[in-house]
Amino acid sequence: MRILLLTHSFTPEISPPQRRWRAFVDAFAEAGHRVSVVTPRPQSQAPAEAIQQSRNVRVLRYPALFPATRPLFKALKHGIDSLVSIPSCLWAGRQDVVIATVPALPTLLIGFVASKLLRAHFVVDLRDAWPNLLHESKVLGSSRLEPVVSRFILSLLKRARLVVTVTQGLAAVARSQGVKNVITLPNGVEFGRYEGLQAPRREDSLVLNVLYLGNLGRSQGLEVAIDAAAALPGTIRLRMVGGGSEAEALQEYAAHRGAAVEFHQPVRGIDVLKMYQWADTCLVSLRPDWPSFDYTIPSKLYELLALDKHVTGLVRGEAAHIIEQAQAGAVVAQSAEALVSHLRSLGANRGSLLRTGSARIWVKNNADLGSLGMKYLAELEKLTENGR
Repeated sequence: MRILLLTHSFTPEISPPQRRWRAFVDAFAEAGHRVSVVTPRPQSQAPAEAIQQSRNVRVLRYPALFPATRPLFKALKHGIDSLVSIPSCLWAGRQDVVIATVPALPTLLIGFVASKLLRAHFVVDLRDAWPNLLHESKVLGSSRLEPVVSRFILSLLKRARLVVTVTQGLAAVARSQGVKNVITLPNGVEFGRYEGLQAPRREDSLVLNVLYLGNLGRSQGLEVAIDAAAALPGTIRLRMVGGGSEAEALQEYAAHRGAAVEFHQPVRGIDVLKMYQWADTCLVSLRPDWPSFDYTIPSKLYELLALDKHVTGLVRGEAAHIIEQAQAGAVVAQSAEALVSHLRSLGANRGSLLRTGSARIWVKNNADLGSLGMKYLAELEKLTENGR
């Protein structure tokens, strides 16, 4: 089988799509299928992690604009990048399957066009609640363009031979909107990489160390955590690690609230583990006023479960269910008052931070990317076996 993958993030970049697709490409190649990956040239100077560098895998890179943080500029960047990717798609030659990864929305259109030109099955890997998020995030402002774009996105999803979502809720919404042949294959981690890497719980301080590590964007609603830090001076240490469109605004908000919050640039590799070792509990947060977050699961949650870290979840819906099912920590109502009460309780009862290993077992059984890659491959093989 010849598989063309269009993705805005691939090795050596570090991101949830990169981790998902590095593992899946490895699985496809090991099974003997030929994979062509069309992706931007990396902005990162870090060395690439190993993938199946054989005749079964080739990576076709195209020049891309530098990253943008503002939503409208980010959308424009993805649009230009996708147009530049067209020659690489055609250079890949005849294909059986074209997979377009979303949330880079222009990739959806390019993937559809490429599938027609290359006479291949069109598959969409849907990571976020599009087109619903277009309305909720107001990325186009109050423009009359939004419903037009939403209908266009939905029309492309309906034309896909297969739509793969990362949560059951996303799949249910897609089906309710008329999208056919939808399956769910969640995000996860390569479980073997986390063997022996458990980040131990600290026991050397009366101050509770609270960590948020991830994207500092509009979706996370991190002002609640800053409000809690302002209400608990000398009781907790709050550390936020990462970058994003709201990084500067959050620093200004923390200064305005008089909250002692440490802000750190994004880290990778062993430095990520050091951050987790510092933490007593790790925040997973999504803002409470976007309905689509009922069926959104932050990718970072799977890494925390694999490391058996205590999780404080400012989430609801499927993400909250996973935290509870994996016995990974506590789900907290999405308000500063509830978070303050929760953190006080953790500080007073550190025994509640003790881990049992149940979270790691849950990840191994439900979110190992190696196993998920083989399930993904089985679905692609069904498409080609059934013909066009």
